[in-house]
Amino acid sequence: MNSGSDSSKKGLTQAEIEQGFRRIGLEPGQVVLVHSAMRTFGYIAGGADSVVGAFLEVLGSRGTLVTPTFTFCHEAEDDPIIDPLQDPSEMGIITETVRLHPEALRSTAYRHSFAAVGRHREAITQVDPSLSSFDLRSAFGVMLALDTQIVLLGMPYSTSTSHHFAEWICEVPYRHVLPLELRVRRPDGSIQRQRMTDYQPKPGEGGAYYQRHTDFNRLGKMLEDRGLVGITAIGNAVVRRFTMRDLIALAEVEAAKNYNIFRVADGKPDDYFTPLDFGKIVHSPEMRDGAGRTSHYLWSVVDEEILRESFPAPEPSRSPE
Repeated sequence: MNSGSDSSKKGLTQAEIEQGFRRIGLEPGQVVLVHSAMRTFGYIAGGADSVVGAFLEVLGSRGTLVTPTFTFCHEAEDDPIIDPLQDPSEMGIITETVRLHPEALRSTAYRHSFAAVGRHREAITQVDPSLSSFDLRSAFGVMLALDTQIVLLGMPYSTSTSHHFAEWICEVPYRHVLPLELRVRRPDGSIQRQRMTDYQPKPGEGGAYYQRHTDFNRLGKMLEDRGLVGITAIGNAVVRRFTMRDLIALAEVEAAKNYNIFRVADGKPDDYFTPLDFGKIVHSPEMRDGAGRTSHYLWSVVDEEILRESFPAPEPSRSPE
């Protein structure tokens, strides 16, 4: 585990970010799925463009960069129109920068769409929209086949959607598939009906979204203890890299013993999360997603004070960056 240079005062450059990505084990030709909280880094010269540029430089012409471009806003609409070309990503500025990249393609999905730039962009995004994104024939299945690397920028494992994919693979009993029929705006502007599916927790007591809260750090800590995670600091952000295949393999073993391995352990409070050895985990200010739900997200940083002093509270209408 290595620390990055102290960039809290002078600002991070794209070259420094590239160095950090190489420290965690990124190489040319890889497929990388990124979850990000940009404000954890501190000041970056060039902003999100520098982060995206660093990924593309490290991965090279045969690599592929993927980001979630999820749209929770449609959950609050009675008859939503899914618009892959125009719907903004709710997953932060880095993901929106990838979505708007001139070479990016985006999948069509109710909530869990992806944008991709690079060699395998079509294979990952041009999948059957009637399938769940977690289906082995859909986006996650393709990424698993391509030995995708998961990178967490300034976030612990709590936002790793690949853990939900592992839940799908392990057929956990507390989540289910919902059939949907929605409207989709095609590239020519026409609107067509489209069958889709969504993968959600079964409603808890009183209709609560979760019967029991997730603690994806449990499996993450196991991966780290096995030496399967590359970890460094880039600016003030703690950055982690692991492979989707390693996560799925471990999840299948552990879920066979206890399918609640993805959730808060017995006897722990709902807001508990497994501590990690490197960096500090802090709660974000209250944030709101496109469906109007409020939450405090978890960020992973070197110095909590730098985070609090360097940035104002996030806008209440935005999801984590």
